[in-house]
Amino acid sequence: MFKVTRIVSCAIAMIVLTAAATHAQRPAAAIAPPLPGMSGMWLVQDPGSGSWAAWFNNVPKPAVRPEIARDNEETEKREAAGNVVNTMARRPDCPVGNLPMMMASSPPLNIVVARDEVLIAAESGRGRFIYTDGRQHPDTKAPSYVPSGFGHSIGRWEGDTLVVDTIGFPARVCDSRRPVMLVPGGGRAKDTSHLVERFRLADPETLSVTFTWEDPTVYVKPHTYGYTYKRIPEGLPIENNEQAPAPAANQTGAK
Repeated sequence: MFKVTRIVSCAIAMIVLTAAATHAQRPAAAIAPPLPGMSGMWLVQDPGSGSWAAWFNNVPKPAVRPEIARDNEETEKREAAGNVVNTMARRPDCPVGNLPMMMASSPPLNIVVARDEVLIAAESGRGRFIYTDGRQHPDTKAPSYVPSGFGHSIGRWEGDTLVVDTIGFPARVCDSRRPVMLVPGGGRAKDTSHLVERFRLADPETLSVTFTWEDPTVYVKPHTYGYTYKRIPEGLPIENNEQAPAPAANQTGAK
C-alpha cells in the first residue's frame, strides 16, 4: 500500500511540474501596442498667403495630361472674368463632402483615433471615417455604392504611421464652375482616382500628412504634396446647428 501511494504521489508531482513548465514556456498573450496620440483638434498651417485659393494651390504642381492642363487654363480665365459663384441647383443626388478641400481648409480638424476606426471631423457636419479593422474596399461600381466627396477609406498602422487608402470618389460634383472635384496644385479627384495618405506625428504637437494621388486619366505620374497641422491645446469641437430665430411680427415692418 505504501509503494502504491508513493508511486501515485510521484506521478502527481510529475504532472504538476510538467504543467508548470508548459505554462512557463507558453508565450504571454499578445498585447496591442498603444496607438499614437493623434486624437485631438488640429489646425492646418497656412504659410501666410492671405488667400485661400493661393494657399490651396501652394503645393508642387502635378504633371497632368494635356486636356487637364487646358481645362485648368480655361477655369482660370473664367474665374478671372468673374465666374466665381456656383449657380447649379442643389439636387438630392449631389455628392456630399470634399476631401481635398476639407484637409486644406482653415477650420480645425477633430481627429479621434480608435483601434478599429479613425474619425476626422470638421465643421458643417463633414466627417471622414477611416476603417482600420482589416476590411477591404467595397465594389465602388456596384449600384449599391453611393459615392461621396470623401471616398471610401481604409487604413493600417505601419509603426507610428497611419497609412490611408481611399477610392470611390464621385465622377462629378454639383458645381457650375468646376464639375469635377479639384486637387491642390491643379489636379482632379474623380471615380478613377486613388489616394494614399500617410499621417505621422513629427512631435506631440505637430502632425504631418502627405498625400499621393494617382489617376491615369488625370496625372502623368503620381502627384504628392504635404501639409503640417498644429495641435490646439485643450481644443474642443463645437457643434453649432442652431438656426437664427424668425423675426417677431412687430419686427417685419407689418403695421
